[in-house]
Amino acid sequence: MRIETNFVIVASLIYFLFGFAVMAIFSALPAIAIDLEMSHSMTGLVIALPKVFFQIAALVVVILSKKGNPFKIMLLGLFCVPLSIILITLSKEYLQFLLGKTLFFFGFGVTEMSIAFGVAVMALRRTGRVLNVVHAFFALGCIISPGIVSLFLTDASNWNLPLYIPLAISLIIIPFAIKIAHKQARTDNDIESERIAFPKELFFWLIIIGCFIYVGYESGLSSWLSTFVYEVKAIPLRVSSLLSSLLWIGLFLGRLVTGIVVDRFGLEKTLVSLTFVSLIGVSMIIFSNSTLLLVSGVFMTGLGYSGIFPTLQALLVSSYRQDRAAILCTFTVAGSMGALVANLLVGSISEAASLFAGMSFILILIVLSLVLFTLLGISHSRTLRSSANRTTP
Repeated sequence: MRIETNFVIVASLIYFLFGFAVMAIFSALPAIAIDLEMSHSMTGLVIALPKVFFQIAALVVVILSKKGNPFKIMLLGLFCVPLSIILITLSKEYLQFLLGKTLFFFGFGVTEMSIAFGVAVMALRRTGRVLNVVHAFFALGCIISPGIVSLFLTDASNWNLPLYIPLAISLIIIPFAIKIAHKQARTDNDIESERIAFPKELFFWLIIIGCFIYVGYESGLSSWLSTFVYEVKAIPLRVSSLLSSLLWIGLFLGRLVTGIVVDRFGLEKTLVSLTFVSLIGVSMIIFSNSTLLLVSGVFMTGLGYSGIFPTLQALLVSSYRQDRAAILCTFTVAGSMGALVANLLVGSISEAASLFAGMSFILILIVLSLVLFTLLGISHSRTLRSSANRTTP
């Protein structure tokens, strides 16, 4: 089997285990909070702090990738995964769980960034298609995970059992990843330039701020969804864990549809339309008193969330051809920072007022993004007109 095929298979399995593990933890969060006696502010720190180390991981990869082999850098992240899952599954105290989850997200960040660089180094003919395939496996893991978690949540102390699945997958993957790292060499023309520069246009920073806000409210909802419907809507624990799977089904289907229509409809219009759908969906989740409306709102939110991140990334990549490593790193860090800030704020507001108030804060972020994406479209149109005027004799 060709080394490129092996790499795609390994990368897909890696994304599946990350999707499964992340969603397993979020789905079981109410049970974890009970078992480890976590308050809302403690839960917010568990959700938010690992995002800091995800950012650190992105910066580490950018620095190491200037001279290092991304396939060997990927091993650094992969070796963190089984160790972190063991720490999490054996947790009897809050601090051990926090340490394990933080180490897991550091490994996640290193591995994810290394895979992106690895695809670029291999110069696969269909880079976009390869990245979409591996990201689809992340969504698949997120879809399957809550259903498996719900089978074990007959008792709150059983929340750690589903995590043995990604632990086993990581131990299977590592030998194949080592083989790829030793076989796939890096050539001199793969080395990034030492000079790092950032665009100064308002358009670029609107994209970065948009990523910050979007990942903030996306992570805020997906992280707190199970806890919210369990505590505020009085949905049974096992059923509440399944709603995260429904959210990811909406995301998965929405991305398929968005991928078909986005080029014809326009990137900026797609962003505004999807954000409006998100606003309706999240409003249904927070304010509905009907289980049917709540479930419909979760699915609609998934559809709305689906194409926002890849569409923002498409705007960034299509608009800037130089210094992509630094630009994409900024994009990644902005998203991670958004998740950190939003989850801390949701946790703090929930602790000070109520979980209902904390989740309502997410609606404010969605409204802000709706305004920002409208400005983004206006800014992009002006940039295109300006470029056309400069090139017209």
